Amino acid sequence: MVIIALALTLALVTTEFVAGATAHSLALVSDAWHNLVDIPAFALSWVAFYLEARPPSRRSTYGYRRAGVLIAFVNALVLLPVAFYLGYEGYRRIVHPQPVASGTMLVVAVLALGVNGGISWGLRRERRDLNLRMVFVHNLGDALSNVATIAGAWVIRITGQTIIDAALGLLISGMILWTAVGIISDSASILLESLPKGMSLEQVASAMLEVEGVRGVHDVHIWSLGAHYHALSCHVHILDMPTSESEQIAYRLNGVLARNFGINHATIQFEHVHPPGEFHMYMPAAPSPKGSEH
Repeated sequence: MVIIALALTLALVTTEFVAGATAHSLALVSDAWHNLVDIPAFALSWVAFYLEARPPSRRSTYGYRRAGVLIAFVNALVLLPVAFYLGYEGYRRIVHPQPVASGTMLVVAVLALGVNGGISWGLRRERRDLNLRMVFVHNLGDALSNVATIAGAWVIRITGQTIIDAALGLLISGMILWTAVGIISDSASILLESLPKGMSLEQVASAMLEVEGVRGVHDVHIWSLGAHYHALSCHVHILDMPTSESEQIAYRLNGVLARNFGINHATIQFEHVHPPGEFHMYMPAAPSPKGSEH
């Protein structure tokens, strides 16, 4: 389904660019750029399935999960000047209106709605996969922008007010800018190994403290290996016990991390405590003041 959606979207983008230039419709050109964002999204979804199936290698010990994140980051950076240019073009057309072929605009917008709506319908049962769920939501937004373009083309056809096309171009350029900034923020956070979005370090450590046998947690680090694959490393205090017993604690910890927080790669170092004391949670230490002695 992803390959079919990719081919249909590529054909749609080409059609909108040609029709937009022919009809002098900024709304169609802007929507073409908006749909262009979907092409790397679909491509990355397909690549993600392929790369996730590849085992780690001696050179890439974590695999290739961040390849899609890096491509998305670069793609979003390219879209920023495009969004600003479309915004400028929209302003220019408001000041100096141009004739628009509303008939061509209407036909292509209906075609775009059929493509985007059909893709969204085809992906509706695949939303359990987080990667495809993101594509579904994005494509549904494209379909809604197509509805706005159809309404605008109809109003232009009735009233002759071509300023509506410029206003729609501004609206869609704003959507492109909003999408690009969101992708840049999310992908940069992953590349910089920040705490995954929506996750709290304190909540994760507190949940670990509730596991039977855990006496303390410290030096907790959480980051993302890919868009939806999280990793954790930490030190855990336990009583002095045989390795067979500590393995059970590790098993329970991994279960809590996977079920509650989607952390599927955990590296846990056990430390023994003497004597047994209170349950404690030690968060990462704050950086030392500049100029302090160590």
